[in-house]
Amino acid sequence: MDKKEDKLEQLQDWLQSSDGGQQLEEYLLQNSGLPGPRANLALAARFARYYSKPEITGTAWSLIIKWAGEPGEYLPFCAVQACAAHYSYADNEHRRQIRGILRTAMNDSGWRVREAAAIGLQLIGENDFSLLQELLDSWRPEASVLEQRAFLAGLAHPPLLESRSQVLYCLDLAEEITDAILQGKTAGCDPEHFRVLSKGLEYCLSLFAAAEPEAGFAMLRRLIESRDPRILRLVKANLGKARLSKKYPEQVQQLLAGLTTV
Repeated sequence: MDKKEDKLEQLQDWLQSSDGGQQLEEYLLQNSGLPGPRANLALAARFARYYSKPEITGTAWSLIIKWAGEPGEYLPFCAVQACAAHYSYADNEHRRQIRGILRTAMNDSGWRVREAAAIGLQLIGENDFSLLQELLDSWRPEASVLEQRAFLAGLAHPPLLESRSQVLYCLDLAEEITDAILQGKTAGCDPEHFRVLSKGLEYCLSLFAAAEPEAGFAMLRRLIESRDPRILRLVKANLGKARLSKKYPEQVQQLLAGLTTV
């Protein structure tokens, strides 16, 4: 057994042991890659996979509930993803707690914790898209701007865009969010939160459109017709993505021409 396999087995042993929490915490923090420009995403993903099953120990559950609410970055980053990985298998009470953790993480002041929430949505969707859709539909009516960004980032995930019905759901949600901007519903939000949402919209629309071009380009065309400068910037950013400009050059040029006449 090489060192990597040995460490993977050790992670599992710590999660199953009633006194392994401290050792596991130290290992995760020592190998987090932080402080630094890049967190150890692979380690967080491996940790989350241990929770993608029906049965987990009480120690394992207690750890992620504790870590999800702690200050710092990496432990919450790992814990939020692990919670989401377990969501499909969890009982009703655990699901209720996980939903609360995910929404709190979506609105966190730290971008890494917010990213963990988006990755968590992807994990739920990979396991059961109908469960993810049910979750998002329950949150959509009252979603904050940061929650909307998490929805988009979670859905802008290639494995979730292989089904036409799923892509159409993504387009519908994206249109609802852009309509809210046009209707002034985001007017009083924190400018930084709106910037974060805008950054998400600047790339996710192109992913959805590339997966379902007829409906996607129709949505982009409607957005151009709004003549709203904020929306036009979003459309232009998406049309500049290679996934559209290289595969659908004629449609992109037509829409860019529409942008120049506005």
